[in-house]
Formats: sequence, C-alpha cells, structure tokens
Amino acid sequence: MKRKWISVLLMIVMTASMLAGCGSKQDSGTPGAEPDNKAAAEKTDESAPADAKEVNISFYSTQTGIDDTYLDIIDHFEADNPGITVEYIAAGDDQLQKWMSLYASNEGPTVSLMDPINIWENQDRMREMTKEDCPWLDNILEESLVSYIYNDKLYGIPMSAAGYGLLYNQKVLDEAVGGTFDPASIKTRSDLEALFKKIEATGAAGSMFTGVNWSLGSHYLGALVYGPARGDVATRDAFVQAQKSGEANLIDDSLFNGLMDTFDLIAEYNYNKKDPLVGNVNMDAEALVTGKAGTWFMGDWAWVYLADLVAEGDSFGIIPIPYSDDPDDKFNTSIPLSYPKGYCVDASQNTEEQQEAGLKFIEYITSNEYAQKVSIDVGGQALPYKNCTAEIKSPLGQATQKYISEGKAYDIYDGSVNGLPSDFWYECGAYTCEYLAGACDRKQLSEKVGSYWKALEN
Repeated sequence: MKRKWISVLLMIVMTASMLAGCGSKQDSGTPGAEPDNKAAAEKTDESAPADAKEVNISFYSTQTGIDDTYLDIIDHFEADNPGITVEYIAAGDDQLQKWMSLYASNEGPTVSLMDPINIWENQDRMREMTKEDCPWLDNILEESLVSYIYNDKLYGIPMSAAGYGLLYNQKVLDEAVGGTFDPASIKTRSDLEALFKKIEATGAAGSMFTGVNWSLGSHYLGALVYGPARGDVATRDAFVQAQKSGEANLIDDSLFNGLMDTFDLIAEYNYNKKDPLVGNVNMDAEALVTGKAGTWFMGDWAWVYLADLVAEGDSFGIIPIPYSDDPDDKFNTSIPLSYPKGYCVDASQNTEEQQEAGLKFIEYITSNEYAQKVSIDVGGQALPYKNCTAEIKSPLGQATQKYISEGKAYDIYDGSVNGLPSDFWYECGAYTCEYLAGACDRKQLSEKVGSYWKALEN
C-alpha cells in the first residue's frame, strides 16, 4: 500500500489517551461489579419494543493493559442496551497489520480504537460523526477533537490525554538529592546528568529505556525530532520534504543532535544497558517501583503496569526530557502530550444498524459515569469529557494534569494531522533500537532515517 506522508502534524497525543453525553449509571460503583440485570430487565420491559432487532457489533482495541476493563464496560453496556451484543477483539504487537487483515477478510470492526494517523489514512472507510447523529459530541472537549478532524469532518473521538517523559520514583530521588526532589529543578541536560550521578551513588540505575520500536521510534525520535520544537506545521513539513529530496540530513540538524545527546545520556545510565533490547514493560515497571532504577522513559499510561506493584506511600512523577543545556528553553521544562488514540466507526463493512449501535457504544464509553470511573481507575489518565467527575488516582495522571494546568505541556501533533507515516515508528524505531544497542552510530542512524524518507513516494 502506498505510504502516505501527512503534511500536517495532528495535535493532541498525549493529553493523552477521556469520555461523552450522559449514559446510565450503575448502582454499583466498584470496578468489576456485575451489571444490575434486574434493572436492565425492567428497562427492557419499559422501553424496548417487543420486536427490537438484535444487533451484533465488534470492538477492536489497540490499547494494551486494559482488556479486562473494556470487557467489564461491555458487560455493563450490554445490560443497559439489550439487543446489542459487542464482540471484543484485542490487538497484539501487530495491531495495524491485524486491523488491516480484518478488513481484507471483510470483517472490519464496527468500532476501532486506533492512532490518529491510522484513522486519517483510512478515513474513506469511516463514518463521519456529526452533531445531528451524535448530540453527545457536546460532551467532548473541543481541543481534543482536532487530531480527528480531516477536511472539516470528524472521524474519531479521543480516548484520553497522555503525557510522557522520564517517570521517576520519588523515594529513590529523594534519597539521591538528600531532600525532597522537585522535577522543576531539572532545566537542562546537565541538570539531568547531575541527577543521574546522584541516583547511581545510591546504588540504583540512573534511568531506563524500554528497547522497543514504539517507545524509541514514535515517542522519542518521531514525536520530539519532528514535533513542535522544530517550529510550525509549515516548517516541519518543509524539513521532511528536504529529507525526502536529500537536501537535509539529520546529522547536520541541531535539534536532532541535541535530543540524541540526551538519548545518549539516558543510555549511559540505562538499567537495561547489558541487554538494551529486552523490551519488557512489566520488568521495567517492576524495576522502577522497587527502586532498581530511579527514572524510566515512558508515559503516564504505564500506571497500568505499576499500580499493582506499588506500596502505600509510594509516589511517582514525570520529569520533562531536556532538549538542550539552555535553561530558558521552554521545551526543557515541558512534557510532550497527545490524545493518542481515538474511537472510530466503520462505514464500509458494517450496516447502518451496526454503525448506529457502534456510535451508541462510543457514547457509553465516553459519557457513562461507571465507564469513566473504571477507565480512570485502571488507565490512570485524564479523560477529555466535560461531564467526567471521576478522580484521577494515578500520580502519573495527576502529574500530567498539573503540567497541563501550568501551561507546561506541548501537544506533539500541534493541532494538525500527524505528519509521520503510520510505519515510521516501526521502521525508524528499529533503527533507533539498533543505535541503542550499539549496532550503528549516530551518523549511520541519520543515514538510515534519511533513506527511509527518500524511499517514500511524494
């Protein structure tokens, strides 16, 4: 399939990864509680037509770590909406390939949770969402929708806001600095290096990379090198076009080199240095919680992996990734963020009845009080839904919210469609993993990424 360059960077991943309209509230407010089937039966008797048509829909999710949460929400949705049955399909590491294989088999999911770039590239398959069909859209924060509007048409609803950077273990860092660690104290790369040295002096590793394509290729190389720090949308697009033509090379780019200097610093103090490509999120979560590593390049979504490991009194936060040694550089003290995944409805392989049921399901996920509560309790991220009153218990989600409220968060998409092709993270993430493992140097990494761009069709 022809690779596509999306000339504008779609804003919003990671206030990151949020819910809409008013759904029915379950009597039980406990995650995992069984639906009130008696109440559902009474609702059926009162409001459902005797000849109500049964509708079967499917939901494909690419969000890892919360399969049980979605199954729980589906149970409650089906109890509140008799006549609609939802088949849950969880993706693995080959999430995009599996999604496309479903379409190739004429089994396109009714509802899918995908990255903005995936929805953009497949917008011809998707149902446009309008206020007429979806009055509950008024419940979604307007700024969170930008990443899912193409040619003035809305095709997706954001799942959450996601922030990332260097997650840190407060207890470890307090010991390292001999007091209470304040993330605002890190304003430059040199500040970060000094912190790493203090952490190492306690016996813990200064930092940690999870050596996987999506983390290194998308969240580091892609979002930071090609993100808002480079300039406005036109400037970023011009830089990519110059790489395609061979007029620009990363090795000569100051932004790239500054970020790779920081990358090298993290790699030097990497807990996984002896086996940098082990790529096990669960093992790395355990290392952070138990104090084997003081910091970890990851996002607030990692609370899914941390929550069951933390002890009472443990605390965690996020340190921004410094781009340079300039203390006045605003990007040094701000975290990258986005609305990284959105719910979309297929209109190419699903009937009108299925599409309408799919929209009702999205309304439930984004608007229902119970669905919002379990989403926040398990995922730990802020939700972009106006009626959401659920408290964020995750200290990482709280940290993201604090950076946002202080104006110290920048959207990696910056108000436009993601400018990176959907396979960038996979292809260039592999090159970045090679670099981390010492299989290539910075110049060779630059050349590999340059070859990737040159191979793209304009």
